[in-house]
Amino acid sequence: MSHLDAWSSGFEHGPMLIRGELSTRAPPARNAIGRRSRRIEVDLGAGLRPRGAASVSVQVQDLSVEGFCVQTSLPFSKDDDVWLRLPGLEAYAARVVWSDGSRIGCVFDRPLHPAVLEMIVERARR
Repeated sequence: MSHLDAWSSGFEHGPMLIRGELSTRAPPARNAIGRRSRRIEVDLGAGLRPRGAASVSVQVQDLSVEGFCVQTSLPFSKDDDVWLRLPGLEAYAARVVWSDGSRIGCVFDRPLHPAVLEMIVERARR
């Protein structure tokens, strides 16, 4: 057993090397389908604009700080760039990670602030 193996045996996930530094933090947990955060079911109208096209109306079905799922009439492919405009907010850049007929799942380029997510969900529930 190396000195690193002996040293790391007390850590739940073992040490991780990140950019040449030793870290004992575990990576963020992902749920069964690879998400890092819980999605909240909503029923919210929004605008979705694909790269180089006009915005279309979509129905947001779930939302998290990391991403969202929408119902749309437009065809999308994995890795398409899109912008989601939620009511009363600026457009958020995202990337399509899956497409299943009229539904697409996207991940935000930059996660939403938790307070922004809470505000959106609260508005949707009114």
